[in-house]
Amino acid sequence: MVLSRRVRVLVRWAAVLAGIGFGSLAMLLMYGTALVDRAFRGPSPRTTCRVLSAPLELRAGDPWDLAGLRASIVDRGVPEAAGGRPRPGEFAVDRSSVWLGAGVAEGAGGAVALVPTPSGLALADAQGAPLARLSMRPTVLGTAGGDVVRWPIPLGGMAPVLLTAVVDVEDRTFLSHSGLSFRGLVRAAVRDLLARGVRQGGSTITQQLAKILLLKPSRTVPRKVTEAWLATLLEYRFSKRAILEAYLNRVYLGQDGGWQIQGVEAASHFYFGKRASELSVDEAALLAGLVAAPNRFDPLAHPEAARSRRNAVLAAMVHEGHLDAAQARALAPAALPSEPHRVRAPFAVHFVEYLLANTGSTGEVASTLDVGLQQAVREGCRAGLHELEGRYPHLRELARSGDPLQAAVVVLAPDGRLLAMQGSRLGLPGEFNRAAAARRQIGSLVKPFVVGAALQAGWSETSMLPDEPLELTVGRQLWRPANSDGRFRGWVTVHDALMLSLNVPMVRLGLDVSVPTVAETLRHAGFSVSSQGPALLLGALEASPLEVARAYAVFLARGRRPTVRLQGGTVSPPEPVFHPSVAANVRAILEDVPRLGTAAALAGDVSGPLAAKTGTTDERRDSWFVALRPGMVTVVWVGTDANRETGLYGATGALAVWRQIDGRMPPVSRRGGF
Repeated sequence: MVLSRRVRVLVRWAAVLAGIGFGSLAMLLMYGTALVDRAFRGPSPRTTCRVLSAPLELRAGDPWDLAGLRASIVDRGVPEAAGGRPRPGEFAVDRSSVWLGAGVAEGAGGAVALVPTPSGLALADAQGAPLARLSMRPTVLGTAGGDVVRWPIPLGGMAPVLLTAVVDVEDRTFLSHSGLSFRGLVRAAVRDLLARGVRQGGSTITQQLAKILLLKPSRTVPRKVTEAWLATLLEYRFSKRAILEAYLNRVYLGQDGGWQIQGVEAASHFYFGKRASELSVDEAALLAGLVAAPNRFDPLAHPEAARSRRNAVLAAMVHEGHLDAAQARALAPAALPSEPHRVRAPFAVHFVEYLLANTGSTGEVASTLDVGLQQAVREGCRAGLHELEGRYPHLRELARSGDPLQAAVVVLAPDGRLLAMQGSRLGLPGEFNRAAAARRQIGSLVKPFVVGAALQAGWSETSMLPDEPLELTVGRQLWRPANSDGRFRGWVTVHDALMLSLNVPMVRLGLDVSVPTVAETLRHAGFSVSSQGPALLLGALEASPLEVARAYAVFLARGRRPTVRLQGGTVSPPEPVFHPSVAANVRAILEDVPRLGTAAALAGDVSGPLAAKTGTTDERRDSWFVALRPGMVTVVWVGTDANRETGLYGATGALAVWRQIDGRMPPVSRRGGF
């Protein structure tokens, strides 16, 4: 049969159009597949690093009492159980013991008991077997990465009950459908027709993931069609397990101020202070309920709505056969979270900001910060400045004039680990960090290094120095250094000159050793020295509190200056400054400062080994105090940003702040000896 010309033309055009259609469909599928793959597998700009504290190390025999132990655990953000034995990620206290739930103590495998006794702390596992030591897991200190907080974890790191709750309430046919739920689509279509607009999505978990990864949050018919197409491609390209993992790591679950909480790990921390692997049934149900409307069901802002939604999730789990009805009824009145666990710990913001600004950290960052010491610094700074302003009315006038008294504190371990830092009186986010960035004259803090240079050159601490009027020509001017009390004592030992912080004998000692030699010693200790005039011998150089702490660590580290460390990793070789015996001798003199010297106000009032040095600059603009304990150097600076006269000596200003800080430090921080 011969086809007519018209039929042949129609056939040819049909073939062309079919080819174009199939080609377009193939290109569309290729484009969509590439789009989905890139969104699913590519690096996400929203993944944020998580900064963790150092773990709390507990050892049998440590000097803890019950109240101090509980406070230390609370400081680390571990939630306290309402009663009885703690659930995973929690702790509980009875009359004589503290119980840590599974996961709180690293490597313990289950619950552990902490029992303070008169002879020290006793540690035991759940079966009562004694433990020599354990580590409490690190605390979340902060995060970075814009306005989104997302800490991705594998599906195996999430509590199984959380997966069940989310699927039961959001998409109960998730494991069987191919990306679309036709029953849900029909139900949504009917409701949309009745409402004369797109009101209900009927979205599966896969569709919701497609929307999160690739689409804008709008409700239009074309957008829903695109969502369905992308969901089908996701199901074709990836396993159910991979889709659920990606969804639970990206779903929006609330706000911490200006931070968006995305993913179940960040949400578990924010609402419960736990890891997602430690969630109980009622906690998992609460998070699953938040998926639908995080702001409407926020337990912190709308507890009744949150409770109702949580119980609806529990009912869905019962309906799907994943929860016993009696258990659901028992969980219905369970308490809701009442206080958030901030994604940036308010007590450590300056440390976190400094770490993030000075490292290119991503993922999970194990830092060196000691939570107990940092809490003591934060609270002690406020209390100390409040005490000073209450004692000296003129300091309140400084505040009223717009230049209030400020403080900066650094706590450094002898090996260079930064244990605590605060750069202002309040330690608020975004404030100028004076602990790391403010360079002020150090005054008398220079004197131990003058003595160290002299001992290194052959002097001894019993060598005699004249404490008599001294006159030097500096340039075209005469310089007559004087002691702070205006007195001269005749002859004094090197030991007493440093202990009493006498200016004139120290200048004479430095001149004998030579100013260039002292300057070189200071450079090895980490100070920036530009001038080599005799005023250098009385501290005419500037340094930050962090630089001062690093330099003073020399006297705890056998004469070697460590490299400051904010996180674990390779340790740089320390810089030799003094012979170990010289460092020990200078430290021994500084041990007499709080007993008989310029910090004698502490005599009999402070327990544990302590060496110290006070520092005051001209016209009492800067007040310094350095405290050496066996395991740490604490540096406190007090002054004003406008460099105004405060009237405070080191012994009346910074020392008072340090006393408040030290009184709040855990007793275990004072253990050991030099």
